[in-house]
Amino acid sequence: MKEEKAIGLLDSGLGGLSVFRELKRQLPQEQIIYCGDAAHAPYGEKTDEEILAYVLSIIDFLHQQNVKMIIIACNTATAVALDKVSQKYSLPIIGVIYPGAREAVKQTRNKRIGIVGTEVTVRRQSYEKAIREMDPSIVTFSNSCSNQIIREMEEQALQNERKITVLLRECIKPVMKNDIDTLIWGCTHYPFLEKYIKKDLDQKVRLVDPSEATVREARNWLKKYHLNNMSQPEPDSFFISGNPDLFAAITEKLLGYPAGKFQKAIF
Repeated sequence: MKEEKAIGLLDSGLGGLSVFRELKRQLPQEQIIYCGDAAHAPYGEKTDEEILAYVLSIIDFLHQQNVKMIIIACNTATAVALDKVSQKYSLPIIGVIYPGAREAVKQTRNKRIGIVGTEVTVRRQSYEKAIREMDPSIVTFSNSCSNQIIREMEEQALQNERKITVLLRECIKPVMKNDIDTLIWGCTHYPFLEKYIKKDLDQKVRLVDPSEATVREARNWLKKYHLNNMSQPEPDSFFISGNPDLFAAITEKLLGYPAGKFQKAIF
């Protein structure tokens, strides 16, 4: 039955776990097949051609797993590949940028929104373009963060908390100077790092994690097409192009529980 099929989730590595976490909160009855391309992380320093090739390969893999929909749980991959893959596949594919932009537009009161993300996401002005389409009167301020932040998660298992705090502060501080009242986490890794920087953030600033709005969009789509799973779901599966044991250990640290079966995959 179509409704019993899994939801496919892809990311350059660990960041998509913020979307996975939200899926388990909003749609606990759904099975998730997660593809983490840790061997090629971080995507934020790759070329557009490389990123598109990685995403196409993972979507082909998920298509073979017979998923009912796919969420690109990576801002960089969404910015580069969403339009192209949506045209190629009949399967519904959702990215994180438009839902995140909509949520920020809804949250802002002074129409000044900050965005932090990878160099690729910021350079392509993906959030800025989406926000302008929704409300041209909104002013945006963006800054790209060091890819070392992602490496501290993917390769160093968050061991150097002081370094993470310094890197995040360097990234966010210039944006906060612009009297913003809303800040978008423009990388799915960053919501897990909020505790390292929260004391430095103005308490009046609303933090937007696009994963919540993205999963809400997925939930609405499933409801519209009567594809919600009503039976007991199969266990979640994780296919990892890097080290699956390391990925499983960091996943448990980030989520607070063992998440499913982890296995090696080549995308």
